Amino acid sequence: MNLEQLLAINGLAGNSAKMLIANGMNLDTLRTNTVLQKDDWEDLDNRVIAVAQERLVVVSDLVERGLTYDLGGIGKTVSMWQTSGDMSPANVSMEPDSEGERDLVNFETTQVPVPIIHKDFRLGLRQVAAGRESGSNIDLTNADEASRTVAIGMEDLVIRGYDKTLDGQHIYGYITHPYRSTVALTDIVTGDPLPFTVETAADWILAMVQEADDKSYHGPFVLYVPTGLSTILYKIIPGTNGKMLKQHLEEIDLIDSIKVSSRMPKGNMALVQLDSGNVDLAIGQPLIPVEWDEKGGMALHYRIMTAMVPRLKFRQNKTLGVVHATFMQ
Repeated sequence: MNLEQLLAINGLAGNSAKMLIANGMNLDTLRTNTVLQKDDWEDLDNRVIAVAQERLVVVSDLVERGLTYDLGGIGKTVSMWQTSGDMSPANVSMEPDSEGERDLVNFETTQVPVPIIHKDFRLGLRQVAAGRESGSNIDLTNADEASRTVAIGMEDLVIRGYDKTLDGQHIYGYITHPYRSTVALTDIVTGDPLPFTVETAADWILAMVQEADDKSYHGPFVLYVPTGLSTILYKIIPGTNGKMLKQHLEEIDLIDSIKVSSRMPKGNMALVQLDSGNVDLAIGQPLIPVEWDEKGGMALHYRIMTAMVPRLKFRQNKTLGVVHATFMQ
């Protein structure tokens, strides 16, 4: 069974697989002289992919929409791209040969570090040998937890960024980038935070859309909310013949979908324009388990790892197609 078949089993064939196979990158590149046999690796690959995918909401949206950039290998420690300024307005005249104002888009280069996100675990040689002799699969409980941990790290990086510098550089996420737009959902009179409710949800989301529109970001948008809002989003709106609030809100023009992420902090939500001019995911190494041994092969060590980073492509006028709202929850 090859990787494409493993992906298909887990419903990850097609665009979602790009994060894991990265334009045909060989997943065996980091595997040499391994103790695990072919069937063991198939079990491990299969498990890592399936378990990680459980936690990836924000990351999966980027992958499924083709918003990825192949860095070409794990050796790339930074990812660079160009920001651009706007041209002056178009000329208006009555004659086709009228002189127009000549203009040139101004480009500036920016960059972000590409971190390794990883978690290690250990298997004993006797543990692996006992599984083979009994005809059972190796115990992948530790692989499950390591995969979940790495997936959480990937999701956090896109949502929150990283709160320390790497090589003197910052990694920002949807709710931490300095050029994001911010909206505080507060009482007009008292200034106190307001709760997200069935009655107020549409007005607040429209306020976020308006904030984006004011900065010349016109969608379509995806709204990411914390898990605590699930009970509200799936409430039935009275007088709508069973329509849930989530369905109602997704009918708002320019709202493509509303997604619940367990990694979105309580009392925060982010409206994001998902297109290549605003955000993508730079991938140096797809998600992969690797192996090494010590003590003469008696102890087997494994690492679930990836190298990737979100690229939030702000404009030279210091605007970004992300609206970050805070509220009481």
